[in-house]
Amino acid sequence: MSALATLPGFAKPVDQAQAVFRAVLEALSRPGIPCLLSALPPALAAGDFSPGMLALALALCDSDTPLWLDAAADTPQLRHHLRFHCAAPFVSSPAQASFAFIAQPEIMPCLDAFKPGQADFPDRSATLVLRANLSEAQGQTYELTGPGVKDNGRGAWQSFRAANLPTWFLEDWETNHAAYPQGVDIILVDDGADHSGAPWARLLGLPRTARIRKALPAKEGAACM
Repeated sequence: MSALATLPGFAKPVDQAQAVFRAVLEALSRPGIPCLLSALPPALAAGDFSPGMLALALALCDSDTPLWLDAAADTPQLRHHLRFHCAAPFVSSPAQASFAFIAQPEIMPCLDAFKPGQADFPDRSATLVLRANLSEAQGQTYELTGPGVKDNGRGAWQSFRAANLPTWFLEDWETNHAAYPQGVDIILVDDGADHSGAPWARLLGLPRTARIRKALPAKEGAACM
C-alpha cells in the first residue's frame, strides 16, 4: 500500500471544473472584483495549499502545464494528489512554469522570474495563483484600471483590499503591465468558512492589462475629482 493515500478531488469533476474555469474567466474579465468560487474539493491535511488554490489546480492544470510550487505549498501529499488527478509535471524553476502556486506571497520571487510569454506567443506566459487575504478589514487598499473596469474609458478606478502582497509588488507590476501583450497574470485566492462551517473561496483577478496603484488618501482623492 502506498505511503501516500490517494484522496478524492472534485465530487463532480466535469461540472465543478467547468464552474471553476468560468469563475477564473469572470475574475480576470472583471479585475479587482472578488468572485465567489462555489465548487471546492476536499482540503488536504498538510501544507498551506488552500481548497481554493486546489480547485484552480484541478480545473486548470494537465499534463501540458508545468507547475511550480513555493516552499509553503510544496508537500509530498500535494504532489501525489496533483499527479494523480491532473498529471501535471512539476518544475524546479519559476521560469519553466505555466502555473505557479504561491502560498506565501510575501517572500515569493519577483515577477520577472516567471515566464512573460513571447512577442508572437504572449499566451505562453505564466499565471500566478497567490493565497491572499481579501478581507476589507485587513491589508492594503489598491486601485486598478484597465479593460473590464466599469467606466474605464472615463478614467474610473476599481478599489480592492489585499494583504500578503510583497513590498515590491507595485513596482514589479508596473514593469509587468508595460510589457503588454507579454507579462504574467495573477489570481488572488482567499478562503474561509461561513457560520455553519461550510468552506468558501473568493478569486480576484489581476490581468496584465490592468494598471495598479495604492489607493489615494481620502482628501487627496476628493481633491482630484
